[in-house]
Amino acid sequence: MVSTVKQDTLSGVTLQWLQPVNARGANAGKPLIAVDRVGVGPGEVVYYITSREAAMTLDNPFAAVDAGVVGKVDHVDLGGERLLDAAGPGGH
Repeated sequence: MVSTVKQDTLSGVTLQWLQPVNARGANAGKPLIAVDRVGVGPGEVVYYITSREAAMTLDNPFAAVDAGVVGKVDHVDLGGERLLDAAGPGGH
């Protein structure tokens, strides 16, 4: 996402469209925009925080943001089964 006009506290901060997914990688909810201080790319699976805590990902903790990327997901295991692998079929 490119935004040429935004609040001063977000100057130089990358914004990303996120599509929430479930543990198996299927869409789960409406897309949202999050600040990205991690440096993710298209198609990467991430985890994010929302609400007031999202601003804590920035240099200015008082910036007006609702979601922030805090990490990349390598894989999701549940009950001994690998449900999602960011490396794609075959895993790492």
